[in-house]
Amino acid sequence: MSFHLSRKGLLGSDCLIVCILLLATAAAALAGGRILQAGRQQAALDTYADKLLARAIEVAADSSQTLQRAHELRTAPCSEADIAELRFLMFQSRFLRDVGRLRDNHVVCSGAWGVIHQAEPLPRPDLQHDGYRFWKATRYPPDPRIVADASAYRDVTVATAPAAFAGMDPPRSGMAALLLSRDGRYTYNALGDVARLQAHVGAGRDPLGRTRQLRRCSSGFNVCAVAYYRPAGLFAESPVQAAGLGLLGALAGIGIGLTIVGIRMRRRSLPMQLQRALEGDGLVMHYQPLRPLRDRRLAGVEALARWCSESGQWVEPDVFVAMAEELHLAGTMARQVVRKALAELGARLRGDDGFYVSLNLSVAEIADPDFHRYLDEQIRHHGIAADRLVLEITERSTTGHAELAESIGRLRERGYRFYIDDFGTGYSTLAYLARLPIDAIKVDRMFTGSIGTGSPVELIIEPICALARRLQVGLVVEGVESEEQAASVLRLAPDALGQGWLLGRPVPAAQLPAD
Repeated sequence: MSFHLSRKGLLGSDCLIVCILLLATAAAALAGGRILQAGRQQAALDTYADKLLARAIEVAADSSQTLQRAHELRTAPCSEADIAELRFLMFQSRFLRDVGRLRDNHVVCSGAWGVIHQAEPLPRPDLQHDGYRFWKATRYPPDPRIVADASAYRDVTVATAPAAFAGMDPPRSGMAALLLSRDGRYTYNALGDVARLQAHVGAGRDPLGRTRQLRRCSSGFNVCAVAYYRPAGLFAESPVQAAGLGLLGALAGIGIGLTIVGIRMRRRSLPMQLQRALEGDGLVMHYQPLRPLRDRRLAGVEALARWCSESGQWVEPDVFVAMAEELHLAGTMARQVVRKALAELGARLRGDDGFYVSLNLSVAEIADPDFHRYLDEQIRHHGIAADRLVLEITERSTTGHAELAESIGRLRERGYRFYIDDFGTGYSTLAYLARLPIDAIKVDRMFTGSIGTGSPVELIIEPICALARRLQVGLVVEGVESEEQAASVLRLAPDALGQGWLLGRPVPAAQLPAD
Protein backbone atom coordinates (compact mmCIF):
# COMPACT_ATOMS: atom_id res chain seq x y z
CA MET A 1 0.00 0.00 0.00
CA SER A 2 2.75 2.39 0.95
CA PHE A 3 4.60 1.44 -2.24
CA HIS A 4 1.70 2.42 -4.44
CA LEU A 5 1.22 5.69 -2.56
CA SER A 6 4.87 6.62 -2.97
CA ARG A 7 4.76 5.69 -6.61
CA LYS A 8 1.69 7.84 -7.18
CA GLY A 9 3.38 10.65 -5.30
CA LEU A 10 6.49 10.37 -7.47
CA LEU A 11 4.48 10.48 -10.69
CA GLY A 12 2.44 13.40 -9.40
CA SER A 13 5.56 15.39 -8.50
CA ASP A 14 7.13 14.69 -11.90
CA CYS A 15 3.98 15.93 -13.63
CA LEU A 16 3.96 18.98 -11.41
CA ILE A 17 7.59 19.73 -12.21
CA VAL A 18 6.98 19.19 -15.92
CA CYS A 19 3.90 21.44 -15.83
CA ILE A 20 5.79 24.15 -13.95
CA LEU A 21 8.69 23.96 -16.41
CA LEU A 22 6.35 24.01 -19.39
CA LEU A 23 4.45 26.99 -18.01
CA ALA A 24 7.65 28.79 -17.08
CA THR A 25 9.34 28.25 -20.44
CA ALA A 26 6.11 29.02 -22.32
CA ALA A 27 5.87 32.28 -20.37
CA ALA A 28 9.54 32.97 -21.11
CA ALA A 29 8.93 32.34 -24.81
CA LEU A 30 5.93 34.67 -24.88
CA ALA A 31 7.84 37.29 -22.90
CA GLY A 32 10.75 36.95 -25.30
CA GLY A 33 8.42 37.35 -28.26
CA ARG A 34 6.89 40.38 -26.59
CA ILE A 35 10.34 41.86 -26.01
CA LEU A 36 11.37 41.22 -29.61
CA GLN A 37 8.11 42.77 -30.78
CA ALA A 38 8.69 45.75 -28.50
CA GLY A 39 12.22 46.08 -29.86
CA ARG A 40 10.97 46.20 -33.44
CA GLN A 41 8.28 48.66 -32.45
CA GLN A 42 10.79 50.79 -30.57
CA ALA A 43 13.15 50.79 -33.55
CA ALA A 44 10.29 51.89 -35.78
CA LEU A 45 9.41 54.65 -33.30
CA ASP A 46 13.05 55.79 -33.06
CA THR A 47 13.41 55.90 -36.83
CA TYR A 48 10.14 57.74 -37.31
CA ALA A 49 10.90 60.35 -34.64
CA ASP A 50 14.35 60.98 -36.13
CA LYS A 51 12.97 61.33 -39.68
CA LEU A 52 10.17 63.62 -38.54
CA LEU A 53 12.54 65.89 -36.61
CA ALA A 54 14.93 65.95 -39.57
CA ARG A 55 12.10 67.07 -41.86
CA ALA A 56 10.99 69.71 -39.31
CA ILE A 57 14.55 71.06 -39.15
CA GLU A 58 14.69 71.19 -42.96
CA VAL A 59 11.42 73.14 -43.11
CA ALA A 60 12.53 75.48 -40.29
CA ALA A 61 15.91 76.08 -41.92
CA ASP A 62 14.27 76.73 -45.29
CA SER A 63 11.86 79.25 -43.74
CA SER A 64 14.53 80.95 -41.62
CA GLN A 65 17.03 81.27 -44.45
CA THR A 66 14.42 82.56 -46.88
CA LEU A 67 13.15 85.13 -44.36
CA GLN A 68 16.69 86.33 -43.69
CA ARG A 69 17.59 86.54 -47.38
CA ALA A 70 14.39 88.39 -48.22
CA HIS A 71 14.94 90.84 -45.34
CA GLU A 72 18.49 91.54 -46.54
CA LEU A 73 17.41 92.40 -50.10
CA ARG A 74 18.38 95.93 -51.12
CA THR A 75 15.59 96.36 -53.65
CA ALA A 76 12.82 98.89 -53.03
CA PRO A 77 10.03 97.04 -51.21
CA CYS A 78 7.28 95.82 -53.58
CA SER A 79 9.00 97.24 -56.66
CA GLU A 80 9.11 95.08 -59.76
CA ALA A 81 12.70 94.15 -58.98
CA ASP A 82 11.80 93.32 -55.39
CA ILE A 83 8.87 91.10 -56.40
CA ALA A 84 11.13 89.34 -58.90
CA GLU A 85 13.64 88.63 -56.14
CA LEU A 86 10.88 87.38 -53.83
CA ARG A 87 9.62 85.13 -56.61
CA PHE A 88 13.17 83.83 -57.15
CA LEU A 89 13.50 83.00 -53.43
CA MET A 90 10.09 81.30 -53.55
CA PHE A 91 11.10 79.08 -56.47
CA GLN A 92 14.42 78.24 -54.80
CA SER A 93 12.61 76.99 -51.70
CA ARG A 94 11.62 73.37 -51.34
CA PHE A 95 9.00 73.80 -48.65
CA LEU A 96 7.53 77.29 -49.12
CA ARG A 97 4.53 78.34 -51.19
CA ASP A 98 4.97 82.15 -51.05
CA VAL A 99 7.31 84.94 -49.86
CA GLY A 100 5.81 88.36 -49.13
CA ARG A 101 6.38 91.81 -47.67
CA LEU A 102 4.59 93.11 -44.57
CA ARG A 103 3.53 96.66 -43.77
CA ASP A 104 1.43 97.38 -40.66
CA ASN A 105 0.75 93.65 -40.35
CA HIS A 106 -0.69 93.54 -43.90
CA VAL A 107 0.78 91.50 -46.75
CA VAL A 108 1.33 94.24 -49.35
CA CYS A 109 3.12 92.19 -52.01
CA SER A 110 4.47 88.71 -52.58
CA GLY A 111 6.31 86.57 -55.09
CA ALA A 112 3.15 84.65 -55.91
CA TRP A 113 0.60 87.50 -55.94
CA GLY A 114 2.60 90.58 -56.91
CA VAL A 115 1.37 93.87 -55.45
CA ILE A 116 -1.65 93.34 -53.18
CA HIS A 117 -3.88 96.40 -52.81
CA GLN A 118 -6.45 95.04 -50.39
CA ALA A 119 -5.94 92.21 -47.94
CA GLU A 120 -7.07 91.36 -44.44
CA PRO A 121 -4.39 91.91 -41.78
CA LEU A 122 -2.66 88.91 -40.28
CA PRO A 123 -4.16 87.84 -36.94
CA ARG A 124 -2.27 87.83 -33.66
CA PRO A 125 0.65 85.34 -33.91
CA ASP A 126 0.16 81.96 -32.29
CA LEU A 127 3.83 81.95 -31.24
CA GLN A 128 6.66 84.49 -31.00
CA HIS A 129 10.25 83.35 -30.50
CA ASP A 130 13.61 85.07 -31.07
CA GLY A 131 12.04 87.76 -33.27
CA TYR A 132 10.07 85.29 -35.36
CA ARG A 133 6.26 85.06 -35.45
CA PHE A 134 4.28 81.94 -36.31
CA TRP A 135 0.69 81.28 -37.38
CA LYS A 136 -0.87 77.84 -37.46
CA ALA A 137 -3.44 77.06 -40.19
CA THR A 138 -4.34 80.73 -40.70
CA ARG A 139 -6.26 82.23 -43.62
CA TYR A 140 -3.63 83.59 -45.98
CA PRO A 141 -4.43 87.33 -46.48
CA PRO A 142 -4.01 87.54 -50.29
CA ASP A 143 -6.83 85.00 -50.65
CA PRO A 144 -8.82 84.03 -47.52
CA ARG A 145 -9.81 80.76 -49.19
CA ILE A 146 -6.23 79.57 -48.65
CA VAL A 147 -5.38 78.17 -45.21
CA ALA A 148 -1.66 77.76 -44.53
CA ASP A 149 0.99 77.82 -41.85
CA ALA A 150 2.94 81.07 -41.96
CA SER A 151 5.93 82.69 -40.28
CA ALA A 152 7.37 86.19 -40.32
CA TYR A 153 10.58 88.01 -39.53
CA ARG A 154 10.47 91.79 -39.38
CA ASP A 155 8.97 92.94 -42.72
CA VAL A 156 8.92 89.53 -44.43
CA THR A 157 6.50 86.62 -44.25
CA VAL A 158 6.49 83.15 -45.81
CA ALA A 159 3.73 80.59 -46.25
CA THR A 160 4.61 76.95 -45.77
CA ALA A 161 3.53 74.58 -48.53
CA PRO A 162 0.88 72.04 -47.44
CA ALA A 163 3.10 69.29 -48.84
CA ALA A 164 6.03 70.19 -46.58
CA PHE A 165 5.33 67.13 -44.46
CA ALA A 166 4.03 64.92 -47.27
CA GLY A 167 4.95 61.30 -46.76
CA MET A 168 5.60 61.78 -43.05
CA ASP A 169 2.47 60.02 -41.79
CA PRO A 170 3.13 57.42 -39.05
CA PRO A 171 4.18 54.07 -40.56
CA ARG A 172 2.20 51.95 -38.07
CA SER A 173 -1.29 51.81 -36.69
CA GLY A 174 -1.37 53.12 -33.15
CA MET A 175 1.54 55.51 -33.77
CA ALA A 176 1.21 59.30 -33.73
CA ALA A 177 3.46 62.32 -33.42
CA LEU A 178 3.47 66.02 -32.60
CA LEU A 179 5.86 68.76 -33.65
CA LEU A 180 5.98 71.13 -30.69
CA SER A 181 7.88 74.14 -29.42
CA ARG A 182 10.40 73.23 -26.74
CA ASP A 183 8.06 74.31 -23.95
CA GLY A 184 5.28 72.18 -25.46
CA ARG A 185 2.81 75.06 -25.62
CA TYR A 186 2.68 75.42 -29.38
CA THR A 187 1.90 72.64 -31.87
CA TYR A 188 3.39 73.08 -35.32
CA ASN A 189 1.94 69.87 -36.71
CA ALA A 190 0.13 66.72 -35.62
CA LEU A 191 0.33 63.38 -37.43
CA GLY A 192 -1.75 60.30 -36.72
CA ASP A 193 -4.42 59.72 -34.09
CA VAL A 194 -2.86 61.97 -31.46
CA ALA A 195 -6.01 62.56 -29.42
CA ARG A 196 -6.63 58.85 -28.78
CA LEU A 197 -3.06 58.21 -27.71
CA GLN A 198 -2.54 61.23 -25.47
CA ALA A 199 -4.92 59.80 -22.88
CA HIS A 200 -2.58 56.81 -22.46
CA VAL A 201 0.80 58.51 -22.65
CA GLY A 202 3.05 57.82 -19.67
CA ALA A 203 6.32 59.29 -18.58
CA GLY A 204 8.45 57.29 -21.00
CA ARG A 205 9.09 53.92 -22.59
CA ASP A 206 7.55 50.66 -21.47
CA PRO A 207 9.66 47.64 -22.58
CA LEU A 208 6.68 45.25 -22.42
CA GLY A 209 4.71 47.06 -25.09
CA ARG A 210 2.38 49.56 -23.43
CA THR A 211 2.29 53.14 -24.63
CA ARG A 212 5.75 54.59 -25.24
CA GLN A 213 6.82 58.15 -25.85
CA LEU A 214 9.95 59.54 -27.52
CA ARG A 215 11.08 63.18 -27.58
CA ARG A 216 13.69 64.54 -29.97
CA CYS A 217 14.62 68.25 -29.98
CA SER A 218 16.62 70.36 -32.39
CA SER A 219 19.67 72.14 -31.01
CA GLY A 220 19.29 75.04 -33.44
CA PHE A 221 15.54 75.58 -33.76
CA ASN A 222 12.64 75.84 -31.33
CA VAL A 223 11.10 72.52 -32.38
CA CYS A 224 10.76 69.07 -30.83
CA ALA A 225 9.31 65.87 -32.27
CA VAL A 226 7.28 63.87 -29.74
CA ALA A 227 6.24 60.44 -31.02
CA TYR A 228 3.82 58.05 -29.31
CA TYR A 229 3.06 54.39 -29.87
CA ARG A 230 0.26 52.31 -28.45
CA PRO A 231 0.79 48.76 -29.82
CA ALA A 232 -2.05 46.30 -30.08
CA GLY A 233 -0.18 43.50 -28.30
CA LEU A 234 1.40 40.26 -29.45
CA PHE A 235 -1.79 38.18 -29.77
CA ALA A 236 -3.68 40.91 -31.60
CA GLU A 237 -0.80 41.60 -34.00
CA SER A 238 0.27 38.00 -34.67
CA PRO A 239 -2.00 35.31 -33.14
CA VAL A 240 -0.30 32.50 -35.08
CA GLN A 241 3.10 33.48 -33.80
CA ALA A 242 1.80 33.85 -30.24
CA ALA A 243 0.14 30.40 -30.39
CA GLY A 244 3.32 28.86 -31.80
CA LEU A 245 5.39 30.39 -29.06
CA GLY A 246 2.97 29.06 -26.46
CA LEU A 247 2.96 25.49 -27.87
CA LEU A 248 6.72 25.39 -28.29
CA GLY A 249 7.30 27.24 -25.05
CA ALA A 250 10.02 25.03 -23.62
CA LEU A 251 12.31 25.11 -26.65
CA ALA A 252 11.49 28.69 -27.57
CA GLY A 253 11.98 29.87 -23.99
CA ILE A 254 15.33 28.13 -23.64
CA GLY A 255 16.48 29.30 -27.09
CA ILE A 256 15.48 32.91 -26.53
CA GLY A 257 16.93 32.87 -23.02
CA LEU A 258 20.28 31.50 -24.21
CA THR A 259 20.37 34.01 -27.07
CA ILE A 260 19.65 36.95 -24.79
CA VAL A 261 22.16 35.76 -22.19
CA GLY A 262 24.76 35.21 -24.91
CA ILE A 263 24.24 38.68 -26.36
CA ARG A 264 24.37 40.31 -22.93
CA MET A 265 27.51 38.36 -22.00
CA ARG A 266 29.23 39.36 -25.23
CA ARG A 267 28.27 42.99 -24.73
CA ARG A 268 29.51 42.93 -21.17
CA SER A 269 32.73 41.17 -22.07
CA LEU A 270 33.85 43.63 -24.78
CA PRO A 271 34.65 46.43 -22.29
CA MET A 272 36.57 43.90 -20.20
CA GLN A 273 38.58 42.91 -23.26
CA LEU A 274 39.34 46.56 -23.94
CA GLN A 275 40.38 47.11 -20.34
CA ARG A 276 42.86 44.23 -20.61
CA ALA A 277 44.14 45.62 -23.93
CA LEU A 278 44.67 49.13 -22.53
CA GLU A 279 46.25 48.00 -19.29
CA GLY A 280 48.54 45.68 -21.26
CA ASP A 281 49.92 46.31 -24.73
CA GLY A 282 46.89 45.50 -26.87
CA LEU A 283 46.62 48.50 -29.21
CA VAL A 284 47.99 48.39 -32.74
CA MET A 285 49.38 51.60 -34.21
CA HIS A 286 49.00 52.75 -37.81
CA TYR A 287 50.41 55.97 -39.21
CA GLN A 288 49.00 58.18 -41.97
CA PRO A 289 51.41 60.44 -43.89
CA LEU A 290 51.27 64.23 -43.70
CA ARG A 291 52.75 65.91 -46.78
CA PRO A 292 53.14 69.52 -47.96
CA LEU A 293 50.94 69.88 -51.03
CA ARG A 294 53.67 71.94 -52.68
CA ASP A 295 56.28 69.17 -52.99
CA ARG A 296 54.58 66.15 -51.31
CA ARG A 297 57.61 65.07 -49.33
CA LEU A 298 56.90 63.10 -46.15
CA ALA A 299 56.89 65.72 -43.39
CA GLY A 300 55.28 63.65 -40.63
CA VAL A 301 52.52 61.22 -39.73
CA GLU A 302 49.40 61.08 -37.60
CA ALA A 303 49.34 58.18 -35.13
CA LEU A 304 46.07 56.22 -35.30
CA ALA A 305 45.21 53.58 -32.69
CA ARG A 306 43.57 50.33 -33.81
CA TRP A 307 42.16 47.53 -31.65
CA CYS A 308 41.30 43.92 -32.43
CA SER A 309 39.08 42.17 -29.87
CA GLU A 310 39.99 38.79 -28.43
CA SER A 311 37.53 37.18 -30.86
CA GLY A 312 39.54 38.55 -33.80
CA GLN A 313 37.15 41.34 -34.75
CA TRP A 314 38.50 44.82 -35.47
CA VAL A 315 36.55 47.39 -33.47
CA GLU A 316 35.89 50.84 -34.92
CA PRO A 317 37.97 53.59 -33.24
CA ASP A 318 34.87 55.67 -32.47
CA VAL A 319 33.48 52.68 -30.58
CA PHE A 320 36.48 51.72 -28.46
CA VAL A 321 37.54 55.33 -27.77
CA ALA A 322 34.08 56.10 -26.38
CA MET A 323 34.20 52.82 -24.44
CA ALA A 324 37.59 53.74 -22.96
CA GLU A 325 36.17 57.08 -21.80
CA GLU A 326 33.24 55.30 -20.15
CA LEU A 327 35.71 53.00 -18.38
CA HIS A 328 37.76 56.05 -17.27
CA LEU A 329 40.71 54.59 -19.17
CA ALA A 330 41.21 57.40 -21.71
CA GLY A 331 44.41 58.45 -19.93
CA THR A 332 45.70 54.87 -19.93
CA MET A 333 45.00 54.63 -23.67
CA ALA A 334 46.76 57.95 -24.34
CA ARG A 335 49.86 56.76 -22.50
CA GLN A 336 49.98 53.53 -24.50
CA VAL A 337 49.61 55.47 -27.76
CA VAL A 338 52.48 57.81 -26.80
CA ARG A 339 54.68 54.92 -25.65
CA LYS A 340 54.14 52.79 -28.76
CA ALA A 341 54.35 55.66 -31.25
CA LEU A 342 57.68 56.91 -29.86
CA ALA A 343 59.07 53.38 -29.70
CA GLU A 344 58.01 52.47 -33.25
CA LEU A 345 59.02 55.80 -34.83
CA GLY A 346 61.99 56.59 -32.59
CA ALA A 347 64.65 56.26 -35.28
CA ARG A 348 62.85 58.56 -37.70
CA LEU A 349 61.95 61.09 -35.00
CA ARG A 350 65.61 61.36 -34.02
CA GLY A 351 66.59 62.20 -37.60
CA ASP A 352 67.59 65.64 -38.83
CA ASP A 353 64.84 66.04 -41.46
CA GLY A 354 62.19 67.47 -39.10
CA PHE A 355 59.97 64.38 -39.30
CA TYR A 356 57.26 64.52 -36.60
CA VAL A 357 54.35 62.49 -35.25
CA SER A 358 50.92 63.90 -34.46
CA LEU A 359 49.00 62.43 -31.50
CA ASN A 360 45.29 62.85 -30.71
CA LEU A 361 44.69 63.72 -27.06
CA SER A 362 41.74 64.77 -24.94
CA VAL A 363 41.50 68.00 -22.97
CA ALA A 364 41.82 65.94 -19.77
CA GLU A 365 45.32 64.80 -20.78
CA ILE A 366 46.37 68.29 -21.90
CA ALA A 367 45.31 69.69 -18.51
CA ASP A 368 46.88 66.86 -16.47
CA PRO A 369 50.34 67.71 -14.99
CA ASP A 370 51.01 63.98 -14.50
CA PHE A 371 50.54 63.45 -18.23
CA HIS A 372 52.91 66.37 -18.91
CA ARG A 373 55.56 64.57 -16.84
CA TYR A 374 54.84 61.32 -18.68
CA LEU A 375 55.43 63.02 -22.05
CA ASP A 376 58.71 64.50 -20.81
CA GLU A 377 59.86 61.11 -19.49
CA GLN A 378 59.06 59.36 -22.77
CA ILE A 379 60.89 61.83 -25.03
CA ARG A 380 63.91 61.72 -22.71
CA HIS A 381 63.83 57.91 -22.71
CA HIS A 382 63.76 57.77 -26.52
CA GLY A 383 66.06 60.74 -27.11
CA ILE A 384 63.48 62.70 -29.09
CA ALA A 385 63.09 66.48 -29.20
CA ALA A 386 59.75 67.81 -27.95
CA ASP A 387 59.10 69.68 -31.20
CA ARG A 388 58.87 66.34 -32.99
CA LEU A 389 55.55 65.77 -31.21
CA VAL A 390 52.37 67.53 -32.30
CA LEU A 391 49.47 67.21 -29.86
CA GLU A 392 46.02 67.37 -31.47
CA ILE A 393 42.79 68.35 -29.74
CA THR A 394 39.43 68.69 -31.49
CA GLU A 395 37.79 72.08 -31.85
CA ARG A 396 34.68 70.66 -30.14
CA SER A 397 36.71 69.78 -27.05
CA THR A 398 37.91 73.38 -26.59
CA THR A 399 34.43 74.64 -25.73
CA GLY A 400 34.10 75.72 -22.11
CA HIS A 401 37.72 75.09 -21.16
CA ALA A 402 39.06 78.53 -20.30
CA GLU A 403 42.09 77.01 -18.57
CA LEU A 404 43.08 75.14 -21.74
CA ALA A 405 45.20 78.00 -23.13
CA GLU A 406 47.33 78.00 -19.98
CA SER A 407 47.95 74.24 -20.18
CA ILE A 408 48.79 74.45 -23.89
CA GLY A 409 51.13 77.35 -23.16
CA ARG A 410 53.06 75.35 -20.55
CA LEU A 411 53.55 72.45 -22.97
CA ARG A 412 54.55 74.74 -25.84
CA GLU A 413 57.20 76.30 -23.59
CA ARG A 414 58.72 72.81 -23.42
CA GLY A 415 58.73 72.58 -27.22
CA TYR A 416 55.58 70.60 -27.98
CA ARG A 417 53.40 71.83 -30.83
CA PHE A 418 49.59 71.93 -31.03
CA TYR A 419 47.02 71.46 -33.76
CA ILE A 420 43.25 72.06 -33.54
CA ASP A 421 41.65 69.02 -35.20
CA ASP A 422 38.29 68.81 -37.06
CA PHE A 423 38.28 72.58 -37.50
CA GLY A 424 34.92 73.91 -38.67
CA THR A 425 32.80 71.23 -37.00
CA GLY A 426 32.87 72.57 -33.43
CA TYR A 427 31.21 75.40 -31.59
CA SER A 428 34.12 77.47 -30.30
CA THR A 429 34.07 81.16 -31.14
CA LEU A 430 36.82 82.41 -33.45
CA ALA A 431 37.87 84.92 -30.79
CA TYR A 432 38.46 82.08 -28.33
CA LEU A 433 40.41 80.03 -30.86
CA ALA A 434 42.52 83.08 -31.63
CA ARG A 435 43.55 83.20 -27.97
CA LEU A 436 44.71 79.57 -27.97
CA PRO A 437 48.49 79.27 -28.53
CA ILE A 438 48.29 76.81 -31.42
CA ASP A 439 50.57 76.04 -34.35
CA ALA A 440 48.06 74.90 -36.96
CA ILE A 441 44.44 74.08 -37.63
CA LYS A 442 43.29 70.90 -39.35
CA VAL A 443 40.39 71.34 -41.77
CA ASP A 444 37.83 68.57 -41.41
CA ARG A 445 37.47 66.15 -44.34
CA MET A 446 33.84 67.25 -44.73
CA PHE A 447 35.02 70.50 -46.32
CA THR A 448 37.65 68.85 -48.52
CA GLY A 449 35.11 66.32 -49.78
CA SER A 450 32.85 69.16 -50.94
CA ILE A 451 35.43 70.50 -53.42
CA GLY A 452 34.10 70.27 -56.95
CA THR A 453 30.61 69.23 -55.86
CA GLY A 454 28.95 72.64 -56.05
CA SER A 455 27.83 72.21 -52.44
CA PRO A 456 27.51 75.34 -50.25
CA VAL A 457 30.01 73.67 -47.91
CA GLU A 458 32.64 74.16 -50.63
CA LEU A 459 32.41 77.93 -50.15
CA ILE A 460 33.77 77.62 -46.61
CA ILE A 461 37.22 76.34 -47.68
CA GLU A 462 38.50 79.72 -48.84
CA PRO A 463 37.49 81.64 -45.64
CA ILE A 464 39.16 78.97 -43.51
CA CYS A 465 42.39 79.35 -45.49
CA ALA A 466 42.16 83.12 -45.09
CA LEU A 467 41.51 82.71 -41.37
CA ALA A 468 44.64 80.60 -40.97
CA ARG A 469 46.67 83.34 -42.63
CA ARG A 470 45.12 86.01 -40.39
CA LEU A 471 45.83 83.96 -37.26
CA GLN A 472 49.34 83.25 -38.58
CA VAL A 473 48.99 79.52 -38.01
CA GLY A 474 49.65 76.56 -40.26
CA LEU A 475 46.98 74.70 -42.18
CA VAL A 476 46.52 70.93 -42.48
CA VAL A 477 43.78 69.69 -44.81
CA GLU A 478 42.30 66.26 -44.11
CA GLY A 479 40.57 63.97 -46.58
CA VAL A 480 42.61 64.83 -49.70
CA GLU A 481 41.62 61.99 -52.01
CA SER A 482 41.89 63.47 -55.52
CA GLU A 483 44.26 65.63 -57.53
CA GLU A 484 41.42 68.13 -58.02
CA GLN A 485 41.10 68.59 -54.26
CA ALA A 486 44.87 68.91 -53.84
CA ALA A 487 45.11 71.51 -56.62
CA SER A 488 42.21 73.54 -55.20
CA VAL A 489 43.71 73.66 -51.71
CA LEU A 490 47.20 74.40 -53.04
CA ARG A 491 45.81 77.37 -54.96
CA LEU A 492 44.21 78.78 -51.78
CA ALA A 493 46.98 77.84 -49.32
CA PRO A 494 50.36 77.17 -50.97
CA ASP A 495 51.99 76.22 -47.65
CA ALA A 496 49.26 73.79 -46.56
CA LEU A 497 49.93 70.23 -45.47
CA GLY A 498 47.67 67.51 -46.82
CA GLN A 499 46.44 64.25 -45.34
CA GLY A 500 44.35 61.67 -47.17
CA TRP A 501 44.40 58.57 -49.33
CA LEU A 502 45.88 60.47 -52.28
CA LEU A 503 48.94 61.21 -50.13
CA GLY A 504 49.14 57.92 -48.24
CA ARG A 505 46.91 55.49 -46.37
CA PRO A 506 47.39 54.52 -42.71
CA VAL A 507 49.98 51.75 -42.44
CA PRO A 508 52.15 50.16 -39.71
CA ALA A 509 55.44 51.91 -39.00
CA ALA A 510 57.44 49.31 -40.92
CA GLN A 511 55.47 50.06 -44.09
CA LEU A 512 55.89 53.84 -44.04
CA PRO A 513 57.66 55.12 -47.17
CA ALA A 514 61.07 56.73 -46.87
CA ASP A 515 59.69 59.92 -48.43
